[in-house]
Amino acid sequence: MLRLLLIAVGALALGLSATPALAQDKGLRCMAASYTPAQRQQMAELGPRARFADASGPNAAADALSDVAMDAVVHCITESGWGEDAAMFATFYELGRVNEAAFRQSGELSSEDLRRLDTALARGDRTALWDAIERGVWAGVADSDVGASDADAMVLGTFMLESGLGLNEQTANRVGVLLGFMGLQRVGQREFRALQ
Repeated sequence: MLRLLLIAVGALALGLSATPALAQDKGLRCMAASYTPAQRQQMAELGPRARFADASGPNAAADALSDVAMDAVVHCITESGWGEDAAMFATFYELGRVNEAAFRQSGELSSEDLRRLDTALARGDRTALWDAIERGVWAGVADSDVGASDADAMVLGTFMLESGLGLNEQTANRVGVLLGFMGLQRVGQREFRALQ
C-alpha cells in the first residue's frame, strides 16, 4: 500500500498545466477509458499474478500493474488539467479500482470468501465499517505506523464474524487489503467530486 501512495505523490510532481477546458465530461471515467488494448491485455495478465496480502518480498506483477494504472492517471491529469488535489484524489481512485480488480483475480481470497464479503457489504448500514476503513486509508497516506484503534479493530472484527469469514488472521489480513483498496476508491471518488 505504501508503494501505491508513493506513486500517487510522484504523480503530483508532474507538470499539471493542461488547459482546464479539456476537463469537460472527463471526470474519473477518463482513466478507465484511456487504457489501450495492449494495456488492458497487460492488466488482465498481471492481475492473477499480483500478490497484495501475501507479498513478503518484491512484487513485480503488482508493481507493473500500478505502473500501467499510473500511465492512465498521468494521461488524464495532462488532458483534463486537474489541479494538484484533483490529481491526487483521481490517483487514489484509479489505484484503488485497478488493484481491487486485480486482488479479486489473484486468488488470495476464494470465490466463496469474495461472495461472503460482497454479500455482507451489501447488507445493513456499513457507515461505521467504511469510516474505520477510511481512517486506515488516511493513516496510510500520512505514512503512519499507528495501527487501527481498538474501536476500529472491533468494528472490523465484528464485520468479519457477521460476514461468515471468521477471525483467521490470514483471511482478516486479506480482507483488510481488499477493503483498503475499496476505501481508497471511496475517498478518491468523494473528494474528487467535491472539488468539481
